[in-house]
Amino acid sequence: MVLLVEQFRCLEQQSESRLQLLQDLQEFFRRKAELQLEYSRGLDKLAERYSSKIRSSREHQHFKLVS
Repeated sequence: MVLLVEQFRCLEQQSESRLQLLQDLQEFFRRKAELQLEYSRGLDKLAERYSSKIRSSREHQHFKLVS
């Protein structure tokens, strides 16, 4: 009977450790996804800024050529 109790405690500790690991992994991947989304939005803003500069520059050059 004592052996079964010890085995049960051991299994319970393993289960708790694995559960904690899963929770840590879940939190890691949630945070990773947040960072990737933030990075993606930053890249979109950067690309839009430079695209608008290029469009503005081309329109300005076209205006100079027409005048």
